[in-house]
Amino acid sequence: MDYAMKVYPMHLENGKTEWCVEYPNLKSCVGGGDTIEEAIADAEASKNAYLSYVKENEKTML
Repeated sequence: MDYAMKVYPMHLENGKTEWCVEYPNLKSCVGGGDTIEEAIADAEASKNAYLSYVKENEKTML
């Protein structure tokens, strides 16, 4: 299943820009990094861990 991804820059006070990625339909599945690619990879890891946890615990979560 595909999940929509929201990617946006975070402009820090020190002038640096970091990137944030979130999955609006998956609470707490976010990622961040210095580049868009790093942020997407981090968010993908978060999403995979979340979905794995849900699958392993779906009977106890009902």
